Amino acid sequence: MNLTPAFVSLTDVPPEVYGKVFMLSLLAVTLVALIAFNLRTLWLIFEKAGIEGWKAFIPAYHHVLLTRVAGLSAWWTLPMLLTIPLLAAHHRGPKILCLALLFAWWGWLCQRIAKRFGKGLGFGLGLTFPVTGLFFRTALAYDKSTYHPQP
Repeated sequence: MNLTPAFVSLTDVPPEVYGKVFMLSLLAVTLVALIAFNLRTLWLIFEKAGIEGWKAFIPAYHHVLLTRVAGLSAWWTLPMLLTIPLLAAHHRGPKILCLALLFAWWGWLCQRIAKRFGKGLGFGLGLTFPVTGLFFRTALAYDKSTYHPQP
C-alpha cells in the first residue's frame, strides 16, 4: 500500500507558477486591507454624524444610513436597490442606463453628504468617483470637520 502524500516533491511545478501565486496572494491581501480601511473610514464618518460606528459593517444597511447622513429619508435607498437587478440584464442598453442612474444617484448623495460636513462641490465630486472616493472619505473621516444636520 502506497501512503505517499500528494505533494511530496514540488520540483514538478514550473517556476512561473510561484510568481502567479505570489501576485494573486498579494492582490488578495491588498484588497482585504483596502476593504478594511474603507470600513474604518466609514465607521469614523458615522461616528461624526452621531451614528454608532459598527453599523458600517452591515452591507445594505450602511447605504440606508448614508442617506440619513445626507439628510434624506431611508426610502431614498430604494432607487439604488431597484436598479441593481437590471445589471443582470442580457442586453447592453439596460445595463448602461442602470449604471448611469446609479452614478447620478451616488453623485447626488455624495454632494449632500459633503454639504452636511461643510465641504464644497469639489469635495462632493471627489467623494463620487471610485478612484478618488477612498482618499476623500479618508479626509472626511480624519479631518476636523463636524456634521451639521441642517446645512
